[in-house]
Amino acid sequence: MINQVVGKSYLVTATLSGFIVGIFFGNLIGIDLWWLLGISLGLIIAIVIMWCGQSTIWRMVLLILIGLTVGLSYSNLWAIHQKSSQPSYDKEQSIEAQIVGHPDASGAQTNYVLKYGKAKIRLTTGRYPEYHYGDILKFKGTLKESYPYFYHQGILGQVYNPEKIEKIGFDGNIANKTIYQIRDKFEESLNKSLSEPYASFAAGLILGSKRNIPDSLMSDFNRTGTTHIVAVSGYNVTIIITYIALLLGIFSRKLKFWGSLVIILSFIIMTGASASVVRAGVLAGLVLLGHYEGRRINMTILIALTATVMLLFNPFALNYDIGFQLSFLAFIGLVYLSPQIAGLKTLKILPKFLQTTFSETMAAQIMVFPILIYYFGRVSVISPIVNILILWIIPLTMAVVFAVGLFGIIWLSVGQIFGYLDWVLLKYIIFVIQGFSKISWASYNLKVDSWWWLPIIYCLIGLLIFKNRKMSQKEYEPY
Repeated sequence: MINQVVGKSYLVTATLSGFIVGIFFGNLIGIDLWWLLGISLGLIIAIVIMWCGQSTIWRMVLLILIGLTVGLSYSNLWAIHQKSSQPSYDKEQSIEAQIVGHPDASGAQTNYVLKYGKAKIRLTTGRYPEYHYGDILKFKGTLKESYPYFYHQGILGQVYNPEKIEKIGFDGNIANKTIYQIRDKFEESLNKSLSEPYASFAAGLILGSKRNIPDSLMSDFNRTGTTHIVAVSGYNVTIIITYIALLLGIFSRKLKFWGSLVIILSFIIMTGASASVVRAGVLAGLVLLGHYEGRRINMTILIALTATVMLLFNPFALNYDIGFQLSFLAFIGLVYLSPQIAGLKTLKILPKFLQTTFSETMAAQIMVFPILIYYFGRVSVISPIVNILILWIIPLTMAVVFAVGLFGIIWLSVGQIFGYLDWVLLKYIIFVIQGFSKISWASYNLKVDSWWWLPIIYCLIGLLIFKNRKMSQKEYEPY
């Protein structure tokens, strides 16, 4: 009976899950590669022997162990490769490097990602003069080792405020340069069509730019647990794409697929094709394609396969990329937890749309909540309520922001007309956030330095989901 339950999909899931767990622990500990090679050979021999038998459970266990060993080996090989690319640290040196990303301006400072030799470094300097993608800069500075948080971006060094920076050339990719120029013109268009702080807030929604958002408003976002709406991460992208697909699904399956795909591609380009947006877009696109073709989708394999492919390009993303963690956790919540919340009897009194909004929002919030506590050390008591009140309108607001920016570039008067509608939507969101942030008990500081409790919490959530799914025996399709 057990062997009938554990089919091929379970074996594939077991192998991919073992690989992901191996990557996680491989980033934390160093293991001699010869030991890993010996273990791998032993496991391969064992699985060949066991495959001749009839025990599918043992096959699954062995596949998990093989995936685990491969993940450990791969993360260690990647770490060795990274170390071979490390530049010299803690000494003043003359540096010539090229800007390879969109500048990140915030307050009086700007951060640039530069290609330096085989590695990338991060340059933090004043807001002016401004430099752009592709510019080759020359400066003297002390190169420090970067924080682990930047490992997933391949950034291995950091230089703070060198005395003199000289632009000595340009060698960028024309396609990337064009995308970044469109992004800059888009943001400029928003500034012409909307007043502050609405223009900066709109830029945050679409582009993740926080350069001119007032500190007081950012504090309100923090207190209400809504900072994610102005940070282009897989978390809010997943929410947005879900609602867009639900809206377009009212018309036809064909319109739902192509309309969602166009919006996803447009969003990826306008945000500068950041890793988190590309990741969420790829995952959503695969799901949309499966539904358009009318095929039954094994969401567990899809999620595990997407994560595995992403980790092959950079294993550090699993441990150090908050966007990676939030995007997959939010998506897992939407797939597995939201239908169980929607099935609660107390929600049956609500209209179908409100049931969907509540269940989707709460599922994503529950799954990302432990991670947010660990990284940011703040618990927003009112976050679920505020997110329910505003998330349903975020996709519409972003669509209008997109229209404001796009038409503002082509024909400013038309962009300003859309700006009036967008002002109403943005005003509502800010009004809700600012109103709830004034509550004295809106949030509490809860800093937790150790991480050991995170796997325990997520294992408990996983067991609860598995138990309820086994009872219902009903597959959920999020789109």
